[in-house]
Formats: sequence, C-alpha cells, structure tokens
Amino acid sequence: MNGQKILSRRWKKGKSPRQSLLSTRTDKLKRQQQASFFLLLADLLTVGFSIRHAIHFIGTVEPSLMWWTMKIDHRMQEGTGFTDSIRQEIKPDLYYQLLLAEKHGNLVKTLHEIGKLLSVQERQRKKLITLLQYPLLLLIMLAIVICCLVGFVFPELDMWQGESNPNLLIKVTVLAGSYFLTIIGISGLFQWYNWHRMSREQKLIKLCTIPVIGKCYRHYFQYYLTSVLGVMLQQGLSLAEICQLSQTFHGDSILYLFSGKVIKIIQRGGDISEAVKAYPFLPNELIIFMNKGTTIEKMGQDLTIFANLQFKALTNSIERLLVFVQPIIFSVIAVVIVGLYLSLLLPIYHSFQGVY
Repeated sequence: MNGQKILSRRWKKGKSPRQSLLSTRTDKLKRQQQASFFLLLADLLTVGFSIRHAIHFIGTVEPSLMWWTMKIDHRMQEGTGFTDSIRQEIKPDLYYQLLLAEKHGNLVKTLHEIGKLLSVQERQRKKLITLLQYPLLLLIMLAIVICCLVGFVFPELDMWQGESNPNLLIKVTVLAGSYFLTIIGISGLFQWYNWHRMSREQKLIKLCTIPVIGKCYRHYFQYYLTSVLGVMLQQGLSLAEICQLSQTFHGDSILYLFSGKVIKIIQRGGDISEAVKAYPFLPNELIIFMNKGTTIEKMGQDLTIFANLQFKALTNSIERLLVFVQPIIFSVIAVVIVGLYLSLLLPIYHSFQGVY
C-alpha cells in the first residue's frame, strides 16, 4: 500500500510509475545476470527478434533482469543506441567491443562471446569461493586456538619454567613474524604507490609480467584483441581503418593503446612486429597472420579461430591455478600447526631434562 501511495503521488506530479521506478532503482547487475542477458539476447536476435522486442521479452521471462531491461528500453526510446544504452552497466572494454560489433561487425556473435566469457568468469569465481570456504574456516579456528594459547597456555608455561628461562622459541617466532609482516606491508605500500603512478599502458604491461597470474592476463588480452580484430577484418575493414576508428575511443582502452602504437609504426614505415615486441599482451602469432599475404576476410577468420584458442587457453590457465589454491593454504596451516606443537612441546621437553 505504501508503495502504491508513493507511485500515485509521483504520477500526480507528472511522472509515470515506470519513470519513477527507473529514477529510483539503482541496482547493479551481477556478472551472472549480465551473462544471462547477453546470451539470451544473442539467441533471440538469431531467431529474428528486433533488439527492442528482445529486450522486452527478456524483461518478461527473467524477472531479475526486468529493471535493467526497463532502463535500456527507456534510454533507447530517447534515441540512444543499444550499446550506448548499456554503457553505464558494463566494463569499458566490453562496451567498445560491443560498439564496434554494432557499427561494423557481427553483433550477435559478439554478444554470445561476451556472455560466454562472463559465464566462465562467474563459474570460476564461484569455484574459487567454494575452494576457499573450508581452508578459511580452518584458518579462523586456528587463529582462535593461537589466541587461546598466547593468552592462557604460554603464560602458564613461562611461570612453570621460571622467569629466568623464557620461551625463546615463541619470542623468536613472534619477532620473525613481525619482521615478515612489516616487510610485506612496506612492500605492498610501495607497489600501491608505484601502481597509481603508472600510465594505463604501463599497468597493462605490468599485469602481463606478474608471476603465476600474469599468464592469465596475457591470454585474456590476446583473446580480446584478436577477437575484435577478427570481427572487424571479416567485415572488410583494413587494419589502418580499425586503428583510426579505435583512436576515437577513451585513452585508457586497450584498443586505443594498441591502435595508437600501430599508427605510429605505420607512419614511420615500420612493421607490426615492433608493436608485438613492445606489448607482451600481443601474441607473436599476430605477425604471422598479418604477413601471410591472404585477403582481409581470410585474415579475419584466422584471427577469430585464434581468439577461440586463446579463450580456451585462458579458461584452462585459471582452472590450473584454482587446483593449487587449497594445497597452498593447507600447507600454510600445516606449518603453523607444527610451529604451535614445537612451541608447546619444546619447553616441556627442556623442563623434563632439567628434572632428570
């Protein structure tokens, strides 16, 4: 009843209930909801739905997406294009990928690829949370045990051993742990300071060179760039035209950085291999595809196939990293438990030696 009264008062002031809901509702869609939206939209466009009709249909059959579809439809009614109407709700790189596909490429295929990527990311995120639940529970229990030992057991051991014979192992362990945490904290602050001073180009290069997880970033950037290039080339655009178009994007986007580098190289008569050497997120295979001497459409097909391979490599790399999550945490827990046992048993052992 209260909601109906509010809507009726707003209706009297000149706003429809639909406009009032759109202006007050500020929910952000989760990754899985975005994935469902893009995949379903791609399927509907494939069977002949128009974009507006498909958006209305999605809002009807998916209640969790109703508010988002209403906002998109409202913006499109005001003359905004589809991609611009969802710009506020998606990441910039996804926005530019959709924008290029809407204007020059295969929008349906791009929607399907984005939906598939978001679905995989969400599935891996949930898997990571599942893997962390049990180890984190053990860590919490271990932290409680350590607090109890430090607060009750270790003081009793010190009294039992006498004030002149303190528990040396505990002090050494605490001192080493304090130094270790201090070093980590200072290093973290230093890295954070350097990160915020870096340009977008330097950040991308840094992400690709991070130990262990840098490979995953390289696979993602390589998939993203080759996927966009493949779609554009299949539509007949040359590399120079794609680069000129990408220069109208925001300066922080990957496509803007890549196209700017390529344009500078082309202007001085250089080769694409210079860009590949400068950016670790560009695949070496790009040189081969560009220098094969085939038609633009065939080159686009090759890049699209390569992008699919990079997508599989990305998912496989993340899956392999997830396998090591639990063993690493369990190893840390085991080391801590062994340390606790030594802290308890060694003082008792030395005490018994003194007795005999």
